[in-house]
Amino acid sequence: MTKEQPLDDTMMEVREDFMLSPAGDSKLTLRTAHFLKPIANTIEEPAFEVNPFSLSSSVFDPKKWSLSIHFNGWCHPQQKWVSWVDQLKLRYENMWKKVGIFEAIMSTKCKILKNENLLLGVVEKWCCETNTFVFPFGEATITLEDVMVLGGYPVLGDSVLTPLEDKEMREVEKKLILARNELSKTGWPTTSLWMDIFIGKGSEIEHEAFLATWLSVFVFPPKRMFVKSCLFPIAVHLARGNPIAFAPAVLASLYKDLSFFKKTIVDLSKYPVGADSFPLVISIQSPFYLVQVWVWERFKNLQPQPQTMLISQGVPFLFRWHKVKDLKMDNVRLALDSAIDDFLWRPYVRYADKCGLFYPNDEILVSFMNHLDKKMLSFVTCLRVSELVGFDAIEQYLPHRVAMQFGMDQDVPSYVPKFNETESVVCKNYFRPISNKNLYFPAKLFKADVTTRYAKWWKQSVLGHENLVKNIAKRRRSESSSKHRQANISGNDVDVPLGFPPKV
Repeated sequence: MTKEQPLDDTMMEVREDFMLSPAGDSKLTLRTAHFLKPIANTIEEPAFEVNPFSLSSSVFDPKKWSLSIHFNGWCHPQQKWVSWVDQLKLRYENMWKKVGIFEAIMSTKCKILKNENLLLGVVEKWCCETNTFVFPFGEATITLEDVMVLGGYPVLGDSVLTPLEDKEMREVEKKLILARNELSKTGWPTTSLWMDIFIGKGSEIEHEAFLATWLSVFVFPPKRMFVKSCLFPIAVHLARGNPIAFAPAVLASLYKDLSFFKKTIVDLSKYPVGADSFPLVISIQSPFYLVQVWVWERFKNLQPQPQTMLISQGVPFLFRWHKVKDLKMDNVRLALDSAIDDFLWRPYVRYADKCGLFYPNDEILVSFMNHLDKKMLSFVTCLRVSELVGFDAIEQYLPHRVAMQFGMDQDVPSYVPKFNETESVVCKNYFRPISNKNLYFPAKLFKADVTTRYAKWWKQSVLGHENLVKNIAKRRRSESSSKHRQANISGNDVDVPLGFPPKV
């Protein structure tokens, strides 16, 4: 593995294989299947020991431990900010659309009501080694596509670490720094005071100051609500029409916080219940509301009634959940574990036109020699294994583990070593050229399947936690009278849904 070619640039594999439904409720079918690479050579390949249930579902109860969670990136819009957005929208809407941040900015007017019980339940399923949630029925995760759709953050563009090389742009940055320094002389450089010195004052750098506020409050929030000078270069780039790829940086911050959150509750659960010696306050810096909205979009059994009437042109997708009250769920863990029939692998196909995504009505094969439009290229970027660079994190992105979220078939995912290189090299790798001669785009209504060896690997790797799985199945049987269909397959013991134990 060299610095110039850290990963295999071919990202898809096409072959005939025996396939079955991820729920195990279909007959074995031999057909042409499309997979995301890298793929493990055998199910015995020493890839990664999945241990999703390192924290037993019955162990952690936040009411029994002194845990206080501050979601610093979960901001509710102030009226002062909303007014500023509306004022500058009249002048800069076209510019915001050009650089791909219009929906992200307009979404800041949205208010998402927090449900900590739901968040704790899903964080328990997080696997820090793969950056995926591991449910009994399969792996899933927040992808670049999710961040692009739900948050309005572009996948394409320059890195958030791109420096200012133009003299004029550096002069604008100096003016922003000077304004911040002057504010610091009279007190803390809070975002509220920052807005006061720019809103309606006719400043020549008002647009850059506005963008710096947006970045500091909603995209990369600090522990305290201060304007971050390290974000000034991004604001200057955006104000001059230079697109920035925010999605990988935002997703890196989400992955980092999900792992931090998971490790915290695992460590906390080791202490005696009610121990006074371990009160804990943790801060989640990323826009963590995206995790909750991700759950709502994909789990039908946990989904409150969205604002469907708002799905129209010009309204950001996030407004589906504006001020929506969550369902009262007594047992989030059980709902997550038993969602084999309630999980939506591709929820956004219903809103393909609204989301600006490339979901063709029929499958197509596109020669990469032809020009890919922005929608196609964004989709392809979401499919590639890479590493994501944020301001304080480099995180692995492994879409080949959750191929069904993109309409691709699932085979046993191969282990991908961490790149462990500098930020600049990792950024270069994210933007590396695509080497596939042909790119496959699945039909928007296509339902992907899994290989038989994947089903076998899943039961060996994950469902080998027999006691827990039996408890899950037992609880589900006691709470539901529905009977699950079983696939008509013989000889290899893959004739049960992935989320349930083998026949005995």
